[in-house]
Amino acid sequence: MSGLAITQAPAPSLPMRFLLAAPAWGMFAGVWLAVQGEGALMSRWAPATVVLVHVVVLGVLGNAMLGALTQFLPVAALSPLAGRRTLPLLHVGLNAGLASFVVGLSKGIGLALHLAALLLGGTLLAFAVLAGVALFRGKGARWLRGGLGVALFSLAVTAVLGVLGLLALTGDVSVALERVVDVHASFGLVGWVLMLIAVVGAMTLPMLQGTRAVPPRWVVGWVVCTMVGLLAGAVMRVWAGAALLAATTLAAAWTFAAASLWLQLRSPHRRNPVLRLSWTVGVVAIASAVALMPLESMGTGTALWVGTLALGIGLPVLVTGMTMEIVSFLAWIHLRGVVPRGRQIPGVGRLVPEADKRIVLALHLIAAAGLLAALALQKGHLASGLLIALAHASTLVVLVRCRFRVVAEARIPAARSSVRLPVRE
Repeated sequence: MSGLAITQAPAPSLPMRFLLAAPAWGMFAGVWLAVQGEGALMSRWAPATVVLVHVVVLGVLGNAMLGALTQFLPVAALSPLAGRRTLPLLHVGLNAGLASFVVGLSKGIGLALHLAALLLGGTLLAFAVLAGVALFRGKGARWLRGGLGVALFSLAVTAVLGVLGLLALTGDVSVALERVVDVHASFGLVGWVLMLIAVVGAMTLPMLQGTRAVPPRWVVGWVVCTMVGLLAGAVMRVWAGAALLAATTLAAAWTFAAASLWLQLRSPHRRNPVLRLSWTVGVVAIASAVALMPLESMGTGTALWVGTLALGIGLPVLVTGMTMEIVSFLAWIHLRGVVPRGRQIPGVGRLVPEADKRIVLALHLIAAAGLLAALALQKGHLASGLLIALAHASTLVVLVRCRFRVVAEARIPAARSSVRLPVRE
């Protein structure tokens, strides 16, 4: 951790409000699936399915990734986030906008969809601008800041296209909705989510999992090729077919998966076994989802399998594993600031123990199996939804327990400091 600017870390409450919201929305996603039943896994265009997808993408992944960036930008990219005081408002805007989207789409209320477009579009664009300014002024490695900047550009494009799609649903604009949605999804899932995970992972994999360092030129080459493919594919999707956009998605996901697995297999110093397994499961699920994409173009109806593997299993499992590491690191930084100098504090690994992580991962894997069974059999959605809700509830419990450990540690009298275990950074 010697290369991190820990003194530049924001108040833990700023990223934590996002990180705690992520499993809460995951619980809602499970309940939604349980209540909606097979209607939530019927078609990519069914309102119940669209709601479920956006609850996962914006509620679970969106909150987790914005919270992670709030911490990562100043500490790792040496780019203190401009306008930190606005982050609580952005958190409220993101989650209120998602709630409005759920109500508007499920009930057919145009006013709620307009409010969702305003809140979601405004929140995501504002965060992208604030983070972009921070990266431009930052002092971190250029490859890292550049990769994060491209991911934020994709976030902005995704937000604009999402607003356009919502306005099309309300009848305010007339566009080819299917083409807009395809480009919107590609920039959101590949340009924003996958690219952010890849760029952040290039720096954190050696630190957290003990892999070899990723050569910056590899990261830069992957980012440039992916973004060129997305831009060219978007133009072709608007005017012609979707082949280039699909090919870019496939190439980006498979190279990311192959590089991740290769780095893990050749790790000289293996650390954090639960995180490694979470990352592996997530990467394999994403690669499997992309492998089914060519079959969808042949009319085999595999779109729901692609979405389930990527959004229902791969990305949530991977991001949940990272979230637990981030929260334990935030707790450790907080203790460094509040515990008197000279007193030992527990290391990062004790604030969120491996036993807790194993329970969370096991529940997420059980929920993944239940989700695949529900999709294959077209029954058992109630049980699958409840398993998903339970898995995310366990994540929330672990994060809250970490907070309780921090409070208890901060209250220990100085006289008892000699019995504390050594710091493990």
